[in-house]
Amino acid sequence: MASTLSILATFTIIRSTFNDFIPKEIRDYLWSFIRRFSSEFTLVIEESHDGSSNHIFQATMEYLGSHVLSASAAEGFPKRLTVGKSEKVRKFTFGLDRHSEIVDIFHDVPLKWKYNADVNTNTNNQHTSESRWYELSFQKNHVEMVKSKYIPHIINTAKKLKDRNRMVKFHTVRRERWSSSAVNLDHPMTFDTLALDGDLKKTIMEDLDSFINGKEYYKKIGKVWKRGYLLYGPPGTGKSSLIAAMANHLNFDIYNLNLSAVNSDSSLEYLLLHVSNRSILVIEDIDCTVKLQNRDAGDPTASYPHVQVTLSGLLNAIDGLLSCCGDERIIVFTTNYKDKIDPALLRAGRMDKHICLSYSTASTFKQLAVNYLGILNHNLFSRIEKIIGEINVSPAEIAGELMKSKDPKTCLEGLIELLESKASEATSKPEEGEGGNNTKQEKGCKSKGSNTTNSDSPNHNAITFLTVGPDPMTVREYTVKAELAPILKAVLLKHGDIVTDCSLNSTQCRSSLLEIACGIIQKLQAAKLEDLTEPELRSMLASVSDLESLKLRVSWLRKRLDQIIEALQLVKQCSALEEDKRKILQEIEEMQKELGSCHMETLEKEKKTLRIQEMEAVIGTISESISSNEARLSCFYERSLVDGLLCL
Repeated sequence: MASTLSILATFTIIRSTFNDFIPKEIRDYLWSFIRRFSSEFTLVIEESHDGSSNHIFQATMEYLGSHVLSASAAEGFPKRLTVGKSEKVRKFTFGLDRHSEIVDIFHDVPLKWKYNADVNTNTNNQHTSESRWYELSFQKNHVEMVKSKYIPHIINTAKKLKDRNRMVKFHTVRRERWSSSAVNLDHPMTFDTLALDGDLKKTIMEDLDSFINGKEYYKKIGKVWKRGYLLYGPPGTGKSSLIAAMANHLNFDIYNLNLSAVNSDSSLEYLLLHVSNRSILVIEDIDCTVKLQNRDAGDPTASYPHVQVTLSGLLNAIDGLLSCCGDERIIVFTTNYKDKIDPALLRAGRMDKHICLSYSTASTFKQLAVNYLGILNHNLFSRIEKIIGEINVSPAEIAGELMKSKDPKTCLEGLIELLESKASEATSKPEEGEGGNNTKQEKGCKSKGSNTTNSDSPNHNAITFLTVGPDPMTVREYTVKAELAPILKAVLLKHGDIVTDCSLNSTQCRSSLLEIACGIIQKLQAAKLEDLTEPELRSMLASVSDLESLKLRVSWLRKRLDQIIEALQLVKQCSALEEDKRKILQEIEEMQKELGSCHMETLEKEKKTLRIQEMEAVIGTISESISSNEARLSCFYERSLVDGLLCL
């Protein structure tokens, strides 16, 4: 033990003497001379390059910072790390301490990193600056791989890590310029806590993910890497919450543009030129923030002398050449009244995706109950869901009631009082007279939109819908046959407003489409599996496909029809297997009779016996297939064909 310590002490003294008395230039020369006989190759990545900051150095620091904490637990890795956090990032950042080493594995190749730092001194032995650099060592035969794959991988990974870790900022306009003091956006809303119908939430998230991963696609088709969204619907339905969830999901900054604070098109251009990449530009209440001057000469401007932003200027700013000055940007417009927006703004390329945020459904209520009360079920739920299906109440109003107490029962009882009060107000309003003007405001997200046909000029290509039959009933704002009303109510309770995104805007057209969907459900509800034919089901499936082409959310109905068609094919398969089984049993019976004959030779009997055994094995396999198919079909025989599709 003593000899070992003596050797270590001697080595330490020699190393210290070597570093103290031999100049750095000579030490570097000696090491470079030794490396000539080594198969190892080293890249030096210094903090500065050609008098400016070295981008690869910063990327390496970010990249290795994500590896060191997990790697440090392994044997042979550094036990000393640096840790820090600034106000600009969400999480702690880790790094190598000076003169520490770490090994990274890339494509099964070990790559050794070493972090170095030296203090620079002047002639008076005063500290003037610090030099920092990384050394990347690897076998010489991997030089091309490191240059063409590993270093680009470091840069790309570091960018993703940096984007994911940075704080989201909220920017506002001050004196026609973006405020220099942007604030951190600490909004807690995420898609996990956002009360939104499940299908719509999934669609939005998939669309955002597709956009964020679409850099090469946009480049391929020659379009600017940007996307526009229109969020429309009644007040209090979650438009601002959805924007916050989008920002947190993408980790994008938000630039809140109030057009009433912008006095000219040139100021608008300046603002948009100074919106950073990876950001969301929000223009709220586009229909009423300002009176946009129309491009037509007939639109008077004298009534709005202080407002100089024109519709043409806004269109050019968001979709003209100016929009090319930036990448990875999202523009979100919000409005309570979609039909008040100029059609030129609504088209694809400006507002690519129109998202309707309507009144609460049973689904959104349950999500709010989980978020605010932490409960999945309660004996008052059924009563609440029934009333919600019959009235208009915004998620904000429900949330307000659920925040009044920490006791679930107290909150739910208060919510019932609010809902019953609204229901009472709705029924006390005078009904619309026959043949009179329709003064009732349309509910939810209905708007005339840009595709509404002018009644003064006939549209020969318009789809004509028949009016509903005798004794119609109204469910929410939709009028359908009385026999279909309970089905429609159950559909809306279970799946929400499935015509929210429909490309047809009038309530009459949407009611007709809902009648088609409810009619299919009615047929399935009244039928048994054996009563249906495949052509009949294929016809239903074609109708559902037509509904989906008009953007009705009926994928759940299509899926059930696919399941029923598959079940019908299983029934046919079972019948065929039963027939095969019957024929084989009949053949076995005949062969057994032949075996009973005393005139058959022994060799022939053995062949017959072996053949019977093989056929019995086939029958066993057939029986297993039949049993398996019957087990799969049992749910269709024991329950209704629409079981689970409706909220009854």
